[in-house]
Amino acid sequence: MKIKKNQVKTQFVFLLLFSLFFSFFISPQDTFAKTYKTKKVSKHYKKSKKPRRSYNPEKTKQEALQILNSSNANYLVRLANGEIDESDLIIDSLIVDPGEDPIELEYEDDKPVDLDVFRTMYISYLESGDYDEIGGTLSSGISKRKIMEVILNWLGTPYYFGGTTNRGIDCSAFTRQIFYSSAKVLLPRTAREQYQVGIPVKREKLEFGDLVFFHTRRHTYISHVGIYLGDNLFAHSSSRFGVTVSSLESKYYSSRFIGARRLTQRDLAIFGRD
Repeated sequence: MKIKKNQVKTQFVFLLLFSLFFSFFISPQDTFAKTYKTKKVSKHYKKSKKPRRSYNPEKTKQEALQILNSSNANYLVRLANGEIDESDLIIDSLIVDPGEDPIELEYEDDKPVDLDVFRTMYISYLESGDYDEIGGTLSSGISKRKIMEVILNWLGTPYYFGGTTNRGIDCSAFTRQIFYSSAKVLLPRTAREQYQVGIPVKREKLEFGDLVFFHTRRHTYISHVGIYLGDNLFAHSSSRFGVTVSSLESKYYSSRFIGARRLTQRDLAIFGRD
């Protein structure tokens, strides 16, 4: 009987040792296998993630044009229904243009124009009538002289984001004011909408009175607008200088120029406010 009891004890001790051995040496391997498997799955999951979105200029341009067409159509409907009047020149719309980046402008606008010299020169031309560029009319029939007179009156006006008055004005409100004051033509409020007015013009074919457009902000394709004056100069409301005259030969504006539009008699019929 004692022998059997000893055998049972021996078997029990053996089983206990075997269990301990299994716990310490077999389980860790199993745990390691599970961990390795998890790491492999995690690595695979990271690979399967979608890549980060990148900026696609052409796609952004197409999306912008779709928005423009829709926005311009809404504007024309409002205009036809008599929902837009002269108060729009004072009460700003909700959508405004971001204009230029003042820091980039400071470093890249390398063709400054002396505004005082420019003003004196053009006033003398207007008074003498000797400057052909100011004489006559645009192809749309608007007086060039009248446009220049209005521009000269606005020179030096402070820039104000969303502004529409002589206390402060942004780029598209400025071009809008010039055509309204000189010809009672009420253009759409924003540069993006104005880019849909008139006919496209190549840079080498620019004429006095053409609207010139720029891509000055990374996330907005059409963000700035001015009025071409000739000799590679254009008038605009600059976020750094207010209403001023700048050169298209400047590194800043030359590299960001995206197109120009010329008003036609059809545009005068649509946007005219007789």
